[in-house]
Amino acid sequence: MAAVCVVCKSVLAVDRIRLRYEGRYYEFDRDRCKLIFQENPDRWLDAQGEVLDQPR
Repeated sequence: MAAVCVVCKSVLAVDRIRLRYEGRYYEFDRDRCKLIFQENPDRWLDAQGEVLDQPR
């Protein structure tokens, strides 16, 4: 299973962007995806910090 972007679910390349949030690392394929995540991280994560299949 390949790693995918938290927001757009694209397969991540070698030059992926990593962001630390509440003690965990999340990975994105573009700066735009990282900014979307940073605006409202709770939309993309469940209560345990796992990435949701569908945003809320």
